[in-house]
Amino acid sequence: MASALMEASGRKAIICRKDKPNGDFVKALKAAFKEAKETAPSIIFLDDMDKFANGDSRRRDQEEYVTVQSCIDNIKGKDVFVLATANDIDVLPSSLLRAGRFDRVIEVCNPRGDDAVNIMAHYIKQKKCVGEIDAAVVARLLDGCSCAELETAINEAGLLAGYERADVITMDHVIKACLHTVHDIPNDVLNRGHLDVDIYDANEQVTRVIWHEAGHAAVAEVLDPGSVTLVSAYSGNKSSGGFTSQYNNGNNGIIEYRMADVCISLAGKAALEQKFGITDIGVSRDLEQAFRTVTMLIGGCCSGGFNLHLDRFENPDETEARVDPAAAVEIERLYRKTKEILAKNNDLLCGIAKALFEKSYLTAADIEKIKSNCRVVLVSL
Repeated sequence: MASALMEASGRKAIICRKDKPNGDFVKALKAAFKEAKETAPSIIFLDDMDKFANGDSRRRDQEEYVTVQSCIDNIKGKDVFVLATANDIDVLPSSLLRAGRFDRVIEVCNPRGDDAVNIMAHYIKQKKCVGEIDAAVVARLLDGCSCAELETAINEAGLLAGYERADVITMDHVIKACLHTVHDIPNDVLNRGHLDVDIYDANEQVTRVIWHEAGHAAVAEVLDPGSVTLVSAYSGNKSSGGFTSQYNNGNNGIIEYRMADVCISLAGKAALEQKFGITDIGVSRDLEQAFRTVTMLIGGCCSGGFNLHLDRFENPDETEARVDPAAAVEIERLYRKTKEILAKNNDLLCGIAKALFEKSYLTAADIEKIKSNCRVVLVSL
């Protein structure tokens, strides 16, 4: 965006990046502003301004930022346009961001929806020898990722295709690239199934992972149909792991959807308990997420009554004493609902688990195929 703006303006552009030691860089900043003033009308571009100094939210008076402020004040009325980029504006002094220095702050979010689809289509079009790749499906797989991550996934897909000596880049290459680049799954496990493992042997770690992820995916598809984009359960030489990825449909502000999120978080634990009668020990992150969400609903949204409202001025111990018991009761209720969902949709749970045994990942299309062969029973929360 900055490059496009500078080119479209037709003005002389002076670019400043932190490529010198602190003392020399301050001199370079002053020289750049002086040049911009002498060659006006001009643009001075401060690239990655949050990297100009090694400061943080508690130390924002670094010499570099003071210099930028002073230089901006000195060019007022001189027809010099100041443009800057930053990844973390929290480390910048508020005096630098105020009107009169930087009059407008534009937040550039990661692409979503049609924007992500169009960007992905652009990257796909740049590649030679591309097969049938649905840009919309890929964008949904990479929901929330940056433009750089979208491009990296397509580049990685090209490398995988070359390694396999394939004639074209296929959707399978793209999915494997997403698994590797975004979810850090080793390439050597992507092509493995688990047919050498007993699907009902809970002593096998990968078996527990598969049923755990199948639980997440099954409950997600019952409570939020079509939301699951990718499910993976893999086994390497050193460890096993998995994940269930969902598309962010923007309904996070609706209480019913937040309650559904809690059930989805609890579903991995519930699936193992229901299928094998064992306690899943790999659920600490799921439980933390569930308790965090329920605590927010009860204490922040007062879903359990105004008497449980979280007061930020209250003693934290007193807050926990009031809210935690109510949160635990609600978690227990939603956990029972989660097990009810799995019991009434056992065919869906087993279908997803069996498919994960055959290959290490399932896409939304795979999930839809499984759903078409079983009856999905809705359960009210």
